[in-house]
Amino acid sequence: MAKVVNPKDENWFICTLGKSTSHNWDICKEHKIWGIPTNGRNYNLSQAKKGDNLLFYLASVGFLGLGKVTGPMRIPSSREEAPWAGGIYRYGVIVPFKLVTETDSPLKVNFVTNKIADTGVSTTLLRRGFAQVSTIDGLKIQESFLSAKK
Repeated sequence: MAKVVNPKDENWFICTLGKSTSHNWDICKEHKIWGIPTNGRNYNLSQAKKGDNLLFYLASVGFLGLGKVTGPMRIPSSREEAPWAGGIYRYGVIVPFKLVTETDSPLKVNFVTNKIADTGVSTTLLRRGFAQVSTIDGLKIQESFLSAKK
C-alpha cells in the first residue's frame, strides 16, 4: 500500500482525461508520460518538477490513480513522444511520470457547488487537462483515494 507523502516542496496537479478520450489513459501508462493539450499554443514549462504529485481524473467518472513526476516538463520532439491522436501539434507539452497506485474502478467524488466536496478543486480546474491544486486539496484527495483502496 502506498503511504501518504510529505508535502514539503512538492506541488500537486490534477491530470484530467475526457470521457471520449479515456483510451489515452492506457497510452499514458504505457509510455509513462502525460500529454498536455496545447493545440499549438505556448505553455509554461516550469510548472511541474521532479517529485511533484499527479492525481489522474477521468471526467464525470472519478479518480484513476496517483503518480509522481519523474523529470522536467518538456516539448515533445517526435510522434513517439506524443503518441496520442493529434501528436505533437495537439499535445505540445509532456510530463514524464511513474504511476504510484491505480484503482480497479475509478474513485467517484461528490461535487458541491461545482467543487469536489471538502476541497477547493473546481470543475473549471478539472476542464483544463492539467491544473495545479493546493497541497491541502491534493493531500485530501490522496487520502480519500488511499482509504478507498483498503
